[in-house]
Amino acid sequence: MSNWDYIDEVDIIPKLPPNFDELRESKKWQERKEALEALLKVLTDNERLSTKVSYAELIGNVQTILTKDANINCQALAAKCIGKFATGLRTKFSAFAVPLLPVIFDKMKEKKPTLREPLVECAMEVGRTMTSIEAGQEDILAALAKPNPQIKQQTALFVARQLDLVVPAKQPKGFIKAAVPVLGKLTGDADQDVREAALQALGAVQRIIGDKNVKSLLGDLSSDEGKMKKIGEFAEKSSATFAEEQAKNAPAAPPASSGAPATSEPSSARSTASSAPSAAPAEADPWDFLDAFDVLSKMPEGFDTNIESKKWQERKEALEGLLQLLTANPKLDPKASYGSLVERLQKVLEKDANINVAALAANCIAGIANGLRTKFQPFSLGVAPIIFEKFKEKKPTLRDPLVACIDAVVATTNLEALGEVVLAALGKPNPSIKTQTDLFLQRTFMKLNSQTMPKKTLKTLVPLLIKHSGDSDSEVRDASYAAMGAMMRAIGEKPSLQLLADIVQDNLKMGKIKEYHQKALAEAGPAEIAAMVQSIHKADAPPAAAPPKKAAPPKRQESQEEEQPEQEEEPLKLPAGEKKEKKKAPPTKENAENEPPVAPKSELLLNDNGEKAQRIKEEKQLKLVKWNFQTPTDEHISQLQTLLGNQAKVSLMSQLFHKDFKQHLAALDTLIRLADDAPRSLLANSDLLLKWCTLRFFETNPAALIKVLEFCRVLVELTRDTETPMANEELTAFVPYLLLKTGEPKENMRTAVRDIVNVLTDIVGPLKMTPMLLDALKSKNARQRSECLLVIESYISTAGISPLKSLTVEKIVAPFVADKDVNVRNAAINVLVACFKFEGDQMWKAAGRMADKDKSLVEERIKRSGVKGGSGIATSPPNGGPKIVVPSQSVTVRRPASRSRTRQPEPEDDIPEASNLNTTFDRPAQRSRYALRDDVASNAIDKLKSFNNVISPPQPVNQWANNTFQMKRTNSSSSISSIDTSDNIQRSINNISSGLPDVAQDAMYQVTYVLNQPEQRHLVDRRADLVFRASAAQLDMVIEDFIAGKDVHATMEACTQMLFILMGGIEGQHGLEPLNASPETVKAIISSVLRGIIQIGSSDSGHVMARSLNRLAMRLIYRVELSNLLCGLILAMTESIQQNSGITELVSKLSSKWCDELEKRRAQLRASDIVDVFNAFYVCTLTEQQMDLNHQHVLVVDNYLERVILQQGDVILDAARRLSRPHMHLTSLINKILQMMKEQNIAPIMPGTLEARVPQEDEGVVVRSGIVVCVHNILRDPANATRHMAELCNLLQTDDKAKSDYSNFLATNPVGTTINDLKQAFEEDGSLVIRDPGVVKLMMQMYHLSCVRMGAPAEEQITPQRTIMDRMDATMFSGTPHRGGDATITRARGNMLRPKRQSNMTREKLADIKMQLERVKNGN
Repeated sequence: MSNWDYIDEVDIIPKLPPNFDELRESKKWQERKEALEALLKVLTDNERLSTKVSYAELIGNVQTILTKDANINCQALAAKCIGKFATGLRTKFSAFAVPLLPVIFDKMKEKKPTLREPLVECAMEVGRTMTSIEAGQEDILAALAKPNPQIKQQTALFVARQLDLVVPAKQPKGFIKAAVPVLGKLTGDADQDVREAALQALGAVQRIIGDKNVKSLLGDLSSDEGKMKKIGEFAEKSSATFAEEQAKNAPAAPPASSGAPATSEPSSARSTASSAPSAAPAEADPWDFLDAFDVLSKMPEGFDTNIESKKWQERKEALEGLLQLLTANPKLDPKASYGSLVERLQKVLEKDANINVAALAANCIAGIANGLRTKFQPFSLGVAPIIFEKFKEKKPTLRDPLVACIDAVVATTNLEALGEVVLAALGKPNPSIKTQTDLFLQRTFMKLNSQTMPKKTLKTLVPLLIKHSGDSDSEVRDASYAAMGAMMRAIGEKPSLQLLADIVQDNLKMGKIKEYHQKALAEAGPAEIAAMVQSIHKADAPPAAAPPKKAAPPKRQESQEEEQPEQEEEPLKLPAGEKKEKKKAPPTKENAENEPPVAPKSELLLNDNGEKAQRIKEEKQLKLVKWNFQTPTDEHISQLQTLLGNQAKVSLMSQLFHKDFKQHLAALDTLIRLADDAPRSLLANSDLLLKWCTLRFFETNPAALIKVLEFCRVLVELTRDTETPMANEELTAFVPYLLLKTGEPKENMRTAVRDIVNVLTDIVGPLKMTPMLLDALKSKNARQRSECLLVIESYISTAGISPLKSLTVEKIVAPFVADKDVNVRNAAINVLVACFKFEGDQMWKAAGRMADKDKSLVEERIKRSGVKGGSGIATSPPNGGPKIVVPSQSVTVRRPASRSRTRQPEPEDDIPEASNLNTTFDRPAQRSRYALRDDVASNAIDKLKSFNNVISPPQPVNQWANNTFQMKRTNSSSSISSIDTSDNIQRSINNISSGLPDVAQDAMYQVTYVLNQPEQRHLVDRRADLVFRASAAQLDMVIEDFIAGKDVHATMEACTQMLFILMGGIEGQHGLEPLNASPETVKAIISSVLRGIIQIGSSDSGHVMARSLNRLAMRLIYRVELSNLLCGLILAMTESIQQNSGITELVSKLSSKWCDELEKRRAQLRASDIVDVFNAFYVCTLTEQQMDLNHQHVLVVDNYLERVILQQGDVILDAARRLSRPHMHLTSLINKILQMMKEQNIAPIMPGTLEARVPQEDEGVVVRSGIVVCVHNILRDPANATRHMAELCNLLQTDDKAKSDYSNFLATNPVGTTINDLKQAFEEDGSLVIRDPGVVKLMMQMYHLSCVRMGAPAEEQITPQRTIMDRMDATMFSGTPHRGGDATITRARGNMLRPKRQSNMTREKLADIKMQLERVKNGN
């Protein structure tokens, strides 16, 4: 044994020369060499390095020299230094080993001994620190595949030297299987040295696995006697090297009471690990000799009060105090009563919304379980379900304590006692819960054997583990394989194969299970298994206790855990060797400080203290340099480095103030993660971090700027969401420099700045933001001036001018009406118009003297906009931005009673309980052959109940834990008290297009309610595109129902009222922001509205409805964004001509209003989108329809194109040139008008842009085919089965596609046969009357089964119907499709999309259900 174990640890950083960094970064190689020689001397003089110091930055710098330095002497010294770091840190260096291997291998191409020899020694020492050679498998195989012979030779020798250290029992099987074929190929390499090195490596392999296994892996090469003889010789040499290494590491005279520590030598982690347990005599459990501690009598002061506090910081403080007591006193007094404490901790773990508090509660429960051992058993059944449920949290902050907690809980009892709890957890739909439950079983099985395994419990668990092996989530599958492999180790292979009979024939799955079985065998040798049988219960059991009737509970190995801390596995890992899990596993606590610089531990990087207030106070008192400059000075940067350095770790500081922008990106990623992991540390240092961001605003790298803006947005949103106040000094040190970025030419940067400004406005309000915006108008950058004026206009429009009156906004803005830039002029005019709306003629007085030309421009804009002086009403307070406010009391919006209801409410509202099964259902003429006998109905329902876990649709994961709002539908009104999540509003908008009028009407009145709440209106406005599409679909259905003679007044009234309020109400508020609706959506809603005007207005009864639709059409023109509006109108006209739908004239008249709006708004248009639809129109009319150039419709569109060209100018021609096939008439007309403008010296009114419209993804719409809608209506609304069946039959007679859909439904859906039989009965008798409660309930279960087959929960589906919806699917609901049965899902945000539901029903169970349904139908 070396003296390293007895040497004191040394921190070498203070021993480095003061100018070390300066020399290291010098351009002179001699100075760099001097720095490295000094470092090497310090490392040589201090063999054992401190493990409490972070060497990540220093090692990273040395690695950079080895990689990039051009001088061979510097490279050689860097290799020697890395080798010394490896020997000085030993196992603590393992985190750096794998990233270094490819660098070292690549440098092996150097032939000169000056560099080659230090690299060889460096590689050897680095390899010793790795726990297994498998960790570097990918890099080793990549190096062996390099063409350079020196790299191949030295890599093969590295493999040979590393395998010389490996114990056969710990053979790296995965690496050997992958490497032997490659090494075998190298034995035929053209270079002799490569051949010899490959043979030497194969010799080391043969020593480990034997000659027979080597021959089987080498294949044909094993017939080469010469090479096999060489391999045998090298195997003997490897054996000698291994024996020498073992003798060197073995202790000379070990004490009788303990074996060699597992971490005493780097190689011992692989060479002696398996022999240590058997060599060391068994020790008594140290816990037996500890004094019992009554923690209840020493509870932290104020614990009861703080644990109930509304502030999570106080709850966290209380739990931290308790955890300190439990950690310091590992053995608790079993006589005390811990029930109340455990119950309180359970409640915190289950319900506390703060992840840090919940994690502390888990740690405290684990501490009590460890301290009480078997005395904790009465609490285990109450705690375990909560732990498994919380496993849905993926973040290691909570997940890791939960793993430790459940392991501590199961150690106090046994698996049999927790069987039902584990079974329930395995059946959860959440993949994280399934993964962690499987891994829990894997760890538990590793502690059991064939005698201690609870066999009955195991038989109930295995079917679900088998089910998990086919899960869609790869982590769930891998975890189930690990659990089944550990089970096979515990009970043996033959019994396991009997339990796994369902998948025995699946070679892929069984191969995975056996792979984990081998890993489990390698991890748990005979000595370890024997140790596991010794129970922690021995200390608690009475001396002469009778043998237990049940299997003994799992045992602990606490003495071995104390002796081998380095070998204790990460609780959440799969068995060692699974590379995927190693990458995911978080670093151990002891290695946290020595992490590589690319992955620092974020939660420790920033201090969380109260020094921010003191810094702001000192800045007010001018004790600190005020953050105000044109460009950053050295004094400002130095001060920030000092202040931030007091709060941040060195590794983060080195990245923040590095010259390389890539280091800045890495630092920003770390800081963004802190928003989730340690938000308090960000808020405590927000002033310093925002100042650092202002420094980055003066740099030009676009990637870095975007990342900085992203972090700024995260930080200010965190400030807003936590309601943290923002001091004026903090604001003025950041906002002026942020506004510089509003002048950026790239739109994405300007958009990011706008988002940040909006959040800051929410925090401090317009009153504090406006002075800085006015000051930013002094900029020479026209974009910056324009953007700032737009923000000021929005402030005035919402808060009014009165709060800002003291800032003399009008006087400062007025001169910009004469600005050279057209965008600045327009923005300034809009500001003054907004002021006039609130002040009237007083605005002119406040603006001061203006040139007549400028004044006339403002007057003209006021006249065109129709603004009345003094008519403005402020909608948000000046001291804070608009907030989403939930009404304090329930408000019910009553809708008018419908004149007649064509359909009944949903069956869930009025179906009675199936308590009386003696009733029957009948038809008017005769008894139906589908009437159910009481006993048959009862048995069928009971049978279906037994399959509840199969046919019940899986519930979506609730993304809003605190959301208790649920929308309710009533027969006459939409009762809604609050809508506080996007999901709820989304569901209401989806239901607008429902085929059931009551459902659609309720949805529309709920949306109307939200639109009438000023604080919540924006939640619908931003979904205007979706509202319009759903409304268009509903209007199409209303038109068909009206033509069929049905009463549609109630639905039409609800729809028009909702759309009218959405588009601005009665007074046509032009101050409202244009609604964002795509051209396709505009086309759809306009076409539906105009078609309704024609078809409904032609009848006497529909005159009033047609007039409402006419008002809607006009309102659309006022509210939709101009480019999308024009494109939608032209698309509607084109479609009308193609389909001869009869609305072309109305579209043409409506389009003339667009020209009026263009004069009023004078907004920029998107030339590319507009030219594209014009071109499509000309292709349709002039080429396909062969209309004359003088046709009325062509002349109308020519007029609109002329208006666009006069507005936009040459950019229209540029857009036309980008078309793949521009129509001749389009290009001719554009050139003609541009030539006329040039001759008459006419400048474009507002030059346009070629930027295309940013596609707006859908918000998550589910659409079903007409056939499925009809079937679902029959099943869920049996009271009206006759009418629904009639609709189905009518659909099949009129639509060929519906026939095809119906045939497919019968063939694929388990309820298809039943529906077809009902259809035949309806055709025979002409009606269906279903009243039996049992039958109604059965049909509802069939409805849910059908929904499961579709892949979506019943309550989430919309109910559009008939061929209209088929057309809508193809033309309107564009987006990213996700197929699930008959449904098409489109979405905007991944977290809003529910996971795909799949039916995992077995064929046997499905056949059984069908049989029961058949019995029910036949009355048997």
